[in-house]
Amino acid sequence: MEIPHKQVEELLREASEQKIMPLWQNLRRGDVAEKTPDEIVTIADRGCELFLIDHLPKLIEGSLVLGEESVHENPSLLSALQSDAPVWIIDPLDGTGNFVLGKPPIAIMVCLVYCGVTLGAWILNPLGGTLTSAEKGCGVFEGDTRLKVEFAFQALSELRGALLTGFLPDSLRSVAEAASSCFLCIEKSKCAGYDYNALAKNEMQFLFYYRTLVWDHAPGILIAEEAGGFVRRFDGTEYSPLDSRQGLLCAANKEMWEAIQKTLIPTISVVSSD
Repeated sequence: MEIPHKQVEELLREASEQKIMPLWQNLRRGDVAEKTPDEIVTIADRGCELFLIDHLPKLIEGSLVLGEESVHENPSLLSALQSDAPVWIIDPLDGTGNFVLGKPPIAIMVCLVYCGVTLGAWILNPLGGTLTSAEKGCGVFEGDTRLKVEFAFQALSELRGALLTGFLPDSLRSVAEAASSCFLCIEKSKCAGYDYNALAKNEMQFLFYYRTLVWDHAPGILIAEEAGGFVRRFDGTEYSPLDSRQGLLCAANKEMWEAIQKTLIPTISVVSSD
């Protein structure tokens, strides 16, 4: 399947210019609503998603589309991932909380999944205008620059990373939070799109998440893997966009992944790959 990189980039930039940036630091009362007690949505999220839902399927005949906000309204739409059609997955505004506060980072994320495999991924930074794109087996690029994870692991105390513990079960959270002091720096970007880009650019060396909704993570995981990163569930099994399990750890390499896993979640046994 030919991946329409140029057309996707054009759509993301158009969505940003029309639906996101006019509302940047310009939200009014009524533009923000609560989806759940822990989540908010804005008219920017909804407008961007509707724009991309309308245009992305036209790029590949027979393709389907899933958006975060649409699935929130109708969870049965997730069944599209089980079909044999290509599926566009959209996170129209990653970092919504940051957007409401008028501070970076924020991102628009899209990926293309076919038969359970993520074939293409795109993350646009609306504020800086930079776009990161990946194609399975072809690497990851920011503009014309190929991104490659390059970090020789020596000690946990050298590592920067994202450590999201808010959704962790109590039995895991206390250990992970206590162990966080082992690392050089823990970032709190509240934007997975930023985190995955940071790992691909060697600005962070690991990412740790419990809740792994497909629109939040499938795009970034392909970018991390194509940059040379090592991505697994907490138990060492591979990630799939069809997999609804919780827990994900990304690291610059396998050796680092193993050391971090033993430090943050030592009670979870790793499945042998032999």
